[in-house]
Amino acid sequence: MTNTNNGSSSNNKKSMTLFFKFKGRVKKADFCGSTIDELNKAFFEKFPDFPPFSVRPFHIMNPEAKVGHEVDDINDLYPNCVIEMPQDTTQAAQLIARRSSIGYSVTVRESTALIMVGLPARGKTFIASKICHFFDWMGIPSKVFNVAEYRRKRVKTYKSHEFFDPANVEGQRLLLHCYLAALDDMMTWMGQGNNVGIFDAANMSLERRKMILSRCNREGIKRIIFIEAICNDPKVIEANIRETHYSSPDYAGKPDLKDVLLDMQQRIDHYKAEYEHVTQAENTPFIKIIDGGRRFELHMIQGYLPGRLVFFLMNLHISPRTIWMTRSAECEFQEEGKLGGDSDLTLAGEEYAHRLAAWVAEHVGNDDGSEQELTVWTSTLKRAVRTAQYLPYPKIQLRGLDGLEHGLCDGLTREEFAHKFPEDYAARLADKLTFRYPRGESYEDVIQRLEPVILEIERSKHPILIVSHDAPLRCLYAYLMGLEQEKCPNVPIPPHTLIALTPKAYVCEVKTYPLAEFHKSLKAKNGSSNGTNATNGTNGTHK
Repeated sequence: MTNTNNGSSSNNKKSMTLFFKFKGRVKKADFCGSTIDELNKAFFEKFPDFPPFSVRPFHIMNPEAKVGHEVDDINDLYPNCVIEMPQDTTQAAQLIARRSSIGYSVTVRESTALIMVGLPARGKTFIASKICHFFDWMGIPSKVFNVAEYRRKRVKTYKSHEFFDPANVEGQRLLLHCYLAALDDMMTWMGQGNNVGIFDAANMSLERRKMILSRCNREGIKRIIFIEAICNDPKVIEANIRETHYSSPDYAGKPDLKDVLLDMQQRIDHYKAEYEHVTQAENTPFIKIIDGGRRFELHMIQGYLPGRLVFFLMNLHISPRTIWMTRSAECEFQEEGKLGGDSDLTLAGEEYAHRLAAWVAEHVGNDDGSEQELTVWTSTLKRAVRTAQYLPYPKIQLRGLDGLEHGLCDGLTREEFAHKFPEDYAARLADKLTFRYPRGESYEDVIQRLEPVILEIERSKHPILIVSHDAPLRCLYAYLMGLEQEKCPNVPIPPHTLIALTPKAYVCEVKTYPLAEFHKSLKAKNGSSNGTNATNGTNGTHK
């Protein structure tokens, strides 16, 4: 805390109503306390997202002299006073610096507000979550503020489309409250030095968008981009509604698809009555995604981050499909406990390659509803190519999928690595994400070289089977599941196991299929599989 006067100035508690102010937001508080620390605590209760390291002395207006000054004594307070927490811009700059240790985020200086626009069932939430996952995974702090989530927290049970009827005064009042709460939270989060805030709502009227622009300008956010999802294809709209039926919390426990389709269409009709497309007259950059990416319209898009955003969106689609992944089978270096290398498969590895081909042919193929057959992607390393050798599908080798490069430690055992490079060994234990092997790679390096692979995954509309290695697969899994970079090195990718990931609008479904027992020596080091039936798999989802 900046202020060191923690209450010695007064032995009597102050009990009064006062107002905390921060970045234009004012919140009422019934304060009862005798110290500055208690005042700070009351502030945090009203602004829980405020970073503790940014606390500075409050400012208060003297009611008689009409002069502002710092609150250095609890007796400075008076009933109904407004006390303001000034912004600490230096702390925000430090936060950005700490998050810009690699690659992409160092080139992103300005905060950017991405404002979703569009009718329901146009894929806005899916697009927003994908943008967030991509930027956050690349080291650009991003967060989605979904107004529907705020609404679900306030209104626990969704009943019908009537809630969204413009004639429903109470419903409109609650929606506006949730809308403003989400916008307030996004402004607070971006004010803490974070780069990209994504406001996920219909934002259907010109008046509503003007309000957002005014608020962003007041908060000092200069880069605002509207992303409008437009769809006039009835088949795409119905497919999106079907996806909503399966994954949206609004329709959980409602098995009748016909009822869902009818309710969703009536909800869309409520929005249509007031919907206004984004136009150039609004003098704000925009990206229009038309009919699921068949056509794009761009206006005033320039700069590094907007350019990357457009490139990403042009590779994105909303068609569901499954991404399968498996580690390369056991190789000779693994059997000997050595790092890296490009050795051949062991007998256990060869057996897994056969089992993998047989299981995929029986359970995957074209049986997942895809119109196109499976494509197999492997790294260029021998053990990955040999693992996929019996799969009767088209194959592509990608250097981006190669295992983490161990540099001078290639071919060493863990014990030899610890003995020859004790400081590097300790550094790896302390931070696996940023640790770089001598003349080798770090997980951050792997993340950067996987970007083209990510774009190809997003672009592909048919199922993919990726045969790679633990580090690249951990990073790809983290991206698809929306995990933070820091969690990449600890993502479990069991050996001789097939993982199925199916991205959807609200969740990413995951199933695991252990196909063969791994070599005993490796099981002792890496842990054994859970013995799940290989046909049914283990199910899970991640929001």
